[in-house]
Amino acid sequence: MVKINWNRKNIFIIVYSIFILIIAEIIILANMTSYLNNTEILVETEISKINTAEIREGENIGNYKVEILKNDQSSYYIKVNCKEQIVTIYLEDKNSENDIIVKNMICSTGIATPNEGVFEISDKYEWRYLVGNVYGQYATRITGQILFHSVPYTKQDKSSLEYWEYDKLGQPVSKGCVRLTVEDAKWIYDNCKKGTKVEFCTEEVDQSDTNDIKKSILKLSSYDEELRNWDPTDPDVNNPWLQYKDLVVDMDI
Repeated sequence: MVKINWNRKNIFIIVYSIFILIIAEIIILANMTSYLNNTEILVETEISKINTAEIREGENIGNYKVEILKNDQSSYYIKVNCKEQIVTIYLEDKNSENDIIVKNMICSTGIATPNEGVFEISDKYEWRYLVGNVYGQYATRITGQILFHSVPYTKQDKSSLEYWEYDKLGQPVSKGCVRLTVEDAKWIYDNCKKGTKVEFCTEEVDQSDTNDIKKSILKLSSYDEELRNWDPTDPDVNNPWLQYKDLVVDMDI
């Protein structure tokens, strides 16, 4: 057994050593806190530069997991105006009383479509079998059997569009779902996450805000069979409208 000589010198050395250890621990803890705070700021800064609409589950953003961004996945707000047959996408701005309009879409609602109420997006389907023995592309469930989806197809084939129904976009002719062009249905499918709120209303709006959208919809029945059986807005590489539009531009028609 070692016997310690408890003289003043030894006591001073022991107390001084303990003091140094305490100071060292304080410095280490302070550095760790600073690192964590800086990391949090870095994460927030990097996330603020990212368009959350482009993020998919399972992807990585730098060294950060996508899960960090999930709380910001429902920043869009959708309003379906059954009177005007227009769907408006808003980007909610928490720092302003006015939400930002991202885009307007022409639609077709129907008798069973809600005229009021707020619901939340849930399931999504690239193709969905619909009432009437038809199919819809890029279907997004709003509530119950009410979905956003494309104009119907007679089969699960992009070249089987019911073009006569496409010609009716902007009229309340669906069985209850909200019909859209493929481009618009796909935009909601791609960008509006589960939990995004959808409001139905029958408000009057400034016609100048909607006339241009309605005029932009082609009447497919006036085109030949190859073209009219496809939605002109479908981005599929096999869509004959892509070649047709290129030809029109080249000919300067």
